[in-house]
Amino acid sequence: PGGRPGLAISGNDTALSCGCWRLPLSGLQAGHVYRIEGMFQTEGVGAPGKSVRAILTFERGGTEQFYDHLDAMGAQAGWQRVGCVLEVSEAIPELTLNLFLAWSASGQVFWGDIRLYDLTGKHDGERTVKLAAISGNPEKPKAPVDCLDFYTDRLDTLAGEHVDLVCLPELINSTGLAGDSAGWAEPIPGPTSERLAEKARDYGMYVAASLLEQQGDGVYNTGLLIDRTGGILGKYRKTHVTLAEGLLRGTAPGDVYPVFRMDFGSVGYMICYDGPYPEVPRMLVLQGAEVILHSNMGDGREGGSLWESVVRTRAVDNQVHLVAAMNRGKTCIVSPKGEFLAEGDGTPGTVVVANCDLNVSMCDFSKRPIHRRYDQLRRADTFGELTRHLWDGV
Repeated sequence: PGGRPGLAISGNDTALSCGCWRLPLSGLQAGHVYRIEGMFQTEGVGAPGKSVRAILTFERGGTEQFYDHLDAMGAQAGWQRVGCVLEVSEAIPELTLNLFLAWSASGQVFWGDIRLYDLTGKHDGERTVKLAAISGNPEKPKAPVDCLDFYTDRLDTLAGEHVDLVCLPELINSTGLAGDSAGWAEPIPGPTSERLAEKARDYGMYVAASLLEQQGDGVYNTGLLIDRTGGILGKYRKTHVTLAEGLLRGTAPGDVYPVFRMDFGSVGYMICYDGPYPEVPRMLVLQGAEVILHSNMGDGREGGSLWESVVRTRAVDNQVHLVAAMNRGKTCIVSPKGEFLAEGDGTPGTVVVANCDLNVSMCDFSKRPIHRRYDQLRRADTFGELTRHLWDGV
C-alpha cells in the first residue's frame, strides 16, 4: 500500500495447500488494550472469502491453537483492510499473527501495512446508543391525522430521554383506515413525514417509520428515515410484498437494500414480510449494518409462538441489534447475543427503550467475541443456488 514493501504468498499449483506468514506478537502487556490491523490485495484468487485469512494463534501443549481472527473493515485505495481489538489479561499467552493464503492453486495475495497500536486509555470498549420502538395502532382512526396524533403523542413521551433513534411500526399513515388503502398513500415529503420531522428536530433523534408512499403512478410500502435535524436521510422500499398487498392492493416492491450512515453507526431497514427471508438481514449486514430496524404488522405464524425465536435468531446469525416495532405483537429490542434488552407486552402504544453497546458480540466456546466472523467466513462462492428462483428449474 502506498508503494511500501509487503509480503507475498503464491499458490503452488495445488488447490489443497495452505501457507502463511507468521509474526510473533511478543511483549504484550497485561491490562493493556491493543489494536492489530493490516491490508491485503489479491490476484487470481477466485474466492478471497474462502482463501484469505488473518488469524491469531497461541501454542498449548506443543499444538497451535486458534485464538481470534481479524475482521473485515472495508476497502481503502484498492486494498482490503482487516483488524481487531485485543484486551490483554494476565492469562493471555504469547500470540502469533498468521496471514494466510489457502486453497488457491495459482492465485496470489499481497499483505501490507501490518500494525499494532496500544489503545490503552483511548479505548473504552463501548459504543452506546439509545434505541427505542413504538408498538400498535390507534383504535378506529377516521383519517391519517388520527394515526399521526397517536404516534406523535408517543414520541412526546421520549422528551428528555436523549433517545438516538426510534422506530415506528408498519404503514403508520394507513393501517386501520376504512376504504381502499391505496387512497391513503401520500408523497414523501408529505404530511406524515413533515409531522415526524418536527418531532425529530424537537428531540434531536432519528425517526424511522413505514409509510404508504405515492410516487408518480407507483404505490410503495416505504421505510422512511429522518435525521436529527428533520431532514430526510433516506428511504427503503419493502422488497417482499405479500400477495394481497401487491396483487390485490397494487403495492409495488422495491429492489435494493440500502444501509444508512448515522452519526453513531450504520442502520439497515426491513419491513414485515421481509422477515421470513434470512437473505434480507444478511444483505444489510454485508453492507455494514450494525442495527436493523423491523417495522412489522405482526407475526401470527403458529399463533405467534415463533416470533421471539425468529428475532433472536436473526440478531444472533447476523451479529446485529434488531429493533422490531410491531403493529400487533411484542415490540422488542434484541442484542447480538440474542438477549431481549427491552420488550413490550403487546399493548398498543407501548414504548420500549434500551441502551445498546454496538461493540457487543456473542462469544464462542473460547469466550472470544464472534464480531464479523460469520460474514468473513461465508463461502459466497458456493451460494449460486440462492439466486435461482424456484421456477427457474433445476
